[in-house]
Amino acid sequence: MTPYVDLHYFLFLLYPLVALVGLALLGLLRRPVVLLVSIAMLLFQYGDPLGLSESTVAGLGQLGFLTVYATGSVAIVLAYAAIRRRHAGSAPFYTALALALAPLVILKVYPLLHGFPLAAPTSTPTKVTVLPGVPAVTTGFFDAFGFLGISYMTLRVIDAIIVLRDGVITGIPRPADVASYLLFAPTISAGPIDRFHRFTTSLDALPPRGRAALGNVDAGIQRVAQGFLYKFIIAALIYQQWLMPAGRHHGFFSGISYMYAFSMYLFFDFAGYSAFAIGVGHFFGVRVPENFNAPFLSRNFREMWDRWHITLSWWLRDHVYMRFMLAAARHKWFGGNRQRAHHIGLLLTMGLMGCWHGLQPQYVVYGLYQGAMLVAHDVVERWNKRRRVLPEGRLGDVLGIVLTFNLFCFGLLIFSGWLFR
Repeated sequence: MTPYVDLHYFLFLLYPLVALVGLALLGLLRRPVVLLVSIAMLLFQYGDPLGLSESTVAGLGQLGFLTVYATGSVAIVLAYAAIRRRHAGSAPFYTALALALAPLVILKVYPLLHGFPLAAPTSTPTKVTVLPGVPAVTTGFFDAFGFLGISYMTLRVIDAIIVLRDGVITGIPRPADVASYLLFAPTISAGPIDRFHRFTTSLDALPPRGRAALGNVDAGIQRVAQGFLYKFIIAALIYQQWLMPAGRHHGFFSGISYMYAFSMYLFFDFAGYSAFAIGVGHFFGVRVPENFNAPFLSRNFREMWDRWHITLSWWLRDHVYMRFMLAAARHKWFGGNRQRAHHIGLLLTMGLMGCWHGLQPQYVVYGLYQGAMLVAHDVVERWNKRRRVLPEGRLGDVLGIVLTFNLFCFGLLIFSGWLFR
């Protein structure tokens, strides 16, 4: 049973949410509760005792893989924390990263090397929920060797290893905190991507008392209501009345229509999913980070990636781009040319973002396209500072919003797989 996809899930969700409200009002919403309720939700979700899923056996297979992966990941984080106290060199750090990345890399590469047919692209006009980062492989392979959310959990594991390496968190973290961070039920399938230090800080603030507990419930209800509006009303209407009809046709104008329909559908579907996760997180007393901030009002691509899938773009900025730039400066790569390093760093970061979604052509090209747009923005911005040709002020902002919106929608058309049919 996939979280937040159909109304059956919300009927099940009422039980843990009511229990969490009661525990919060009694002042009993503490660290162990977060982990225990998350585990109970995951057992129900994958075990499917009510028979709501099409394949209970497949769900149990994913639950088994999730259990092994989560247990191994907790062990990797704790082992690295213990080893780092005696040996702070690079070898243990890179070994821990390699071990954390290996299952995800295998899951994405193995089907391509062994001829597994790809799942239908997201442009196929069948009712699907678009969850960026979910491997696009056959159901049978995915059920046997993966679980929904492994791409997101891998980023969480890597973040925990990096903050230990950087000394943001000292000592050996509580095993239960690491497990809570990885298995936090509201965000396990498709984010938002939390950071280990921020998550444990939320746990430190438990339990909320009095007005704080009631405030969490009120905020949670509001965000869940927003999720229903976005996903089950706006996104559903766009899907039925616009995306489905546009997907049945070919040609240039059909492609343009499909581009805007898919962009609007993806935003409201994914933003609705994020609103659900943030809202349910409030019931746990945990503030889940925001994932969207009016992205289609962005004036350029740099601003767009500060507003669209925020938790992913900031994770990549901090853990990939910034570290690449520091290494380039330290080792004087590219002859010390910071602008060239900046452009290569952008292409590398966004290229990895595309590969993280999947190794199919549409995802790889999508990532490189986003990197190219960021490089183009930097080049044009630097050029305009010298020449003062492009309009500034309100007119420049409006033109920038219109241009960015259309170019970004074309990137989402690439992501949808329409151009690769």
